Amino acid sequence: MSGSVRIMILFAAIAGTSAGCAGPRMSTPSADPNELSDAAFQGYLAEIDLVTTDEAYRAMLILADGEDPSDGFEQRRQTLESRGIARAAWDLQPDHVIDAGSVAHMVCQICRIPGGVNMHLFGSVGLGERRYALRELIYREMVSDTVDYQYMTGAALFALMRKADALMEKKGLYESGGVDLSDETDRDEQGYLIVPSPS
Repeated sequence: MSGSVRIMILFAAIAGTSAGCAGPRMSTPSADPNELSDAAFQGYLAEIDLVTTDEAYRAMLILADGEDPSDGFEQRRQTLESRGIARAAWDLQPDHVIDAGSVAHMVCQICRIPGGVNMHLFGSVGLGERRYALRELIYREMVSDTVDYQYMTGAALFALMRKADALMEKKGLYESGGVDLSDETDRDEQGYLIVPSPS
């Protein structure tokens, strides 16, 4: 066997064992995200270098529902999987860094982005759903051009959540009880506007 064939086999073995494998985040964040309010958590996302699965799941619940009332990762995972936002087949670990493709798939589900032909053909059966979801978000200029197995950074997730939030608002996906803009409660029995007396 020639030297170049051996090198190619070595590279193939290394690529095969490292593709899609994400380990725990090496750096320790300055704050415990579980101690933060949902609003403070979003600011925390903008500051961290890499996002864990648990943090991404919390961010997706905040995006979908405006809050995360979950008690921990297992409850978040069950909620997202039961709603079809995340998939159990991914077998993501809470303390491991999450990839951009997984986040893209969840955002597409939450924002009801149907995607193109490939996303329908292959994504619906679990073949490349994360890759095609990411391609769709790149096409819509919601994320920068990257690959689905790239680790998700905090800044990228923060920016994506802002764009996804704007898209959901534009599509009318948020529940609204409506806002009463009338001034009927500021009027007396005769219909005159109630004006406080000067003190």
